[in-house]
Amino acid sequence: MSSPLRAFLPVAHEDHRPRWDFSDGYPPIEYPEVPARVAAVMAGFERGWELTVERVTAEAEDAVAGLHDADYREFLGDITAALQPDEEYIPSIFHGDLSKATVRFRGGMFTAEIGTPITPATIAAALNSAEAARRAAEWMRASGEDAVALCRPPGHHAGRRRYGGYCFFNNAYVAASVLSAGGGRCAVLDVDYHLGDGSVEFASEQAPYFSLHADPWANYPHLDARWDGYRRPHVDLTDLPAGVGRDGYLALLDDVLARVDTVAADTIVLSLGFDTAATDGIQDAPVGLDAPGFEAMGARLARRRERVLILLEGGYDVTGLAGYAEAFARGFRR
Repeated sequence: MSSPLRAFLPVAHEDHRPRWDFSDGYPPIEYPEVPARVAAVMAGFERGWELTVERVTAEAEDAVAGLHDADYREFLGDITAALQPDEEYIPSIFHGDLSKATVRFRGGMFTAEIGTPITPATIAAALNSAEAARRAAEWMRASGEDAVALCRPPGHHAGRRRYGGYCFFNNAYVAASVLSAGGGRCAVLDVDYHLGDGSVEFASEQAPYFSLHADPWANYPHLDARWDGYRRPHVDLTDLPAGVGRDGYLALLDDVLARVDTVAADTIVLSLGFDTAATDGIQDAPVGLDAPGFEAMGARLARRRERVLILLEGGYDVTGLAGYAEAFARGFRR
């Protein structure tokens, strides 16, 4: 890089430390979305780039209010206030409208799963993560340079009134809202292993959504069979075949990037998940990206005319994350 790349680090993520993930039932597994993920990715990026790291302490209350429904945000605040210091909340009842229920039974109207616990520190961390995305976008807009948002918790599964998949607020669309304001156009390109079913809800002409992901019925988010996201306007979704390796993945990515060209975006928010790595245990259907694959991905983004905001989503092989992040950074050189 000709000059240091600005990275925005949400400091409150360190306090978000759930213990258990019940996604696969009982017994639970240890919660894989851990603080060490951010440290590993940042270490890898720092080996590949010269970084200027800005520590973010504020919370994105206003930006989140512009995306997410008021009763959803109110519930997240109410359940946080109700928790004991070491408590982890997961709902036990699931219905479409639980607005008449007490707060501890209301969560099941805002999520469809039991793998995303809420601790007393979770929502403050999520608001801080969204603020890192917002600040990165504001800085990118003012400077005309690429930027990095080391978001944690991630955000692409968070819909207007729904949490899940370790996500609470949609960081990518917080950033895209800034970058598309005033007549701009920002493409959100999601290369996480999982479909960002929350991001689909926010897609618009000014901020279209493109995703390359594992089959979302056979893998998380395990969509309702009647889900119609593939037919929504300004949404471009591509399923990865199970067992795809580096060459097949990159060929599909090239196809997606060619379609990104057609929307004439000014900027790109890259929802970057490292859980497509062959070593990541989160996968239900194997995808075999390796370090050279992430380097090739980074090189493809670096060759584009749009400025890119690189925003962290998933990636749970903590041992391998630094190497994959370093490989991406080697490729993404302007």
